[in-house]
Amino acid sequence: MANLDIKIREAELADLELILAFISQKSEFDGSKNLLTATADKLQETLFCQPPLVRVLLAEVAGKAVGFALFHSSYSSLLAQPCLWLDDLFVQAHFRGMGVGTALLKYLAQIAESTNCGRIEWTVNTGNAPGIAFYEKQGARILENIRVCRIEGSAIAQLANK
Repeated sequence: MANLDIKIREAELADLELILAFISQKSEFDGSKNLLTATADKLQETLFCQPPLVRVLLAEVAGKAVGFALFHSSYSSLLAQPCLWLDDLFVQAHFRGMGVGTALLKYLAQIAESTNCGRIEWTVNTGNAPGIAFYEKQGARILENIRVCRIEGSAIAQLANK
């Protein structure tokens, strides 16, 4: 692992285009570029409203952003505690394996600890073996008995208006 000077910081409004570029890069990595409908305007409405719906961390090396984490609060009724949901974690390919992802997760864990969160949760594509190995190395358990359920687009309206 390289000995990089990695700085983690909260994103600001001036980072909007950078955040959108990272989301685009992640969607390409995930093979879901065709699902990307995020725009700078839509991101501004949700990232920088009051209170913000989500937060973004940027990982910088030598003053250049090389990765990001997008997360929001959630809640566990079983724990009766707040939790964090990590929606996106992405590090540019040439910086993977150099501690950037670990630095982002560590910072997120510090936020979770300081806000009494009971857990941090996220999904990982079953075909992303390097990602799964990385997460397990960080102490994550990969839950085999849980599946993501999703209602989206017109199905939301159909259900709402039944």
